Order: sequence, then structure tokens, then C-alpha cells
Amino acid sequence: MARKKGSKRAKVRTRLKNKFTNAARGVYTAFKEESTLIVYLIAIIIAIGLGIWVKLDVISWSIIILTIGVLLGFEFLNTSIENFVDLLSFEYDIKVKKIKDICAAASIINAILSVVIGFLIYLPPLIEKISDMVGV
Repeated sequence: MARKKGSKRAKVRTRLKNKFTNAARGVYTAFKEESTLIVYLIAIIIAIGLGIWVKLDVISWSIIILTIGVLLGFEFLNTSIENFVDLLSFEYDIKVKKIKDICAAASIINAILSVVIGFLIYLPPLIEKISDMVGV
């Protein structure tokens, strides 16, 4: 039996569309259920606006974008692990608590490092911009 010429391409396109649809649903669910992500989103919007205002260079933008991606990735991973552990455990378990605490620690360390990276990147151009405005 002969295959239709476009059928394999159509299947690939459908699978790709499904992957993006599932990922978008996951992003929506994570933002709906995890209030920390809303705080991160506000911080990301401020970081982007500040970067535009101080006119960050390409390397700095690359580091900021990578830092944002890692920060969000960690938080999504933390949220999914917590949900998975909750699914497996119906009552309090010290091992479950350990898993959740370690995941939370990874997320908070990542958030703190993201703030440090932000200071390292934004502080010099911000000081320069403010000095120019004040006329120092």
C-alpha cells in the first residue's frame, strides 16, 4: 500500500502543534496554581523595562534572558515535582517533606542568584544613567 506524500509531514506538524499546546497549558496551569510565578513575572517585566531604559548590550541581554529561563525552568520543575509527590503520598510523610524542602531550596537559591546576577548587570549602567540625569 502506497503512502500519501504529505501524510508524514502532517503527522509531524500535528505532533509539534500538540507539544506546544500541552506546553502552553502547562504554563497556564503553573501560573494559575503557583503564586511565586506571578511575583517572578512582575520582576521579569521590571527587568526587561529597566534593561530597555539603561540600554543593555547584547551580552547583558543574553545573560538576563538565560537567567530568566533558568529561573522559570527551576520554578516549573519545583512545582511539577511537588505536584507529583502530592499525587503519590496521601498522608504526611517525612520523606515527602524532605523532597519538597530540597526542591524549595533549589528554587530559592536560584532566585537569590538571579537577583545577584541582576545587580551585577544592572547596577553599573543604572549608576551611569542616573549620574547623567543628575549631571554629575
